Amino acid sequence: MLEKVKLMAIIREVEPDHTKKAIEILADVGVRDFEISLSDSELGLECIRQAQADYAGTEIHVGAGTVSAKEELDILAELKVPYILTPGFDREIIVYAQKKGFEVLPGVLTPTEVQMAVNCGIKRLKLFPANAFGPNYVKGLKGPFPQTEYFAVGGVSLETAASFLENGFAGIAVGSNLVPKRAKEQDMAAIREKGRRYMEIVSRFL
Repeated sequence: MLEKVKLMAIIREVEPDHTKKAIEILADVGVRDFEISLSDSELGLECIRQAQADYAGTEIHVGAGTVSAKEELDILAELKVPYILTPGFDREIIVYAQKKGFEVLPGVLTPTEVQMAVNCGIKRLKLFPANAFGPNYVKGLKGPFPQTEYFAVGGVSLETAASFLENGFAGIAVGSNLVPKRAKEQDMAAIREKGRRYMEIVSRFL
């Protein structure tokens, strides 16, 4: 599933009703893939439960992000969440997630972490924070690891999105620049417009 994703919307610390609205709005402009963060685990799981009830088995895919505990993975497995993202590379969590049947997009930054991910059989990775060394950094990583692909997470905006894709990233994931933390009804019009503009950018790289 993740190998086909070019744009993922990250929703973090947004109440369930507003999460539902944001997903509906973004889906309407063409966004199909979402991460609901567990940075606030209780709130995130509540939003994921609702999203899975609404979208499981449809073309809208909702995964979990900021996953850092086995207990979270047990709950997510019961909810049949298709994929997870981790903030950093934790081999124990990643192996456990693989055993549970999740597709995993682990957070990496250094060549050491990339090598550990490859040794876990994972070739598509979340480079975080992607703006730490600039968009050319991914080309350096692909030298010794030509089989890998990278999602840019952290520092992605309407101004930088095309640059990441032009410089070798396979996809981008956008957080508060698209869906602000604690987004409310008054934010929905801006979310729609930004979603549309991100889709315009991504469409040039399909």
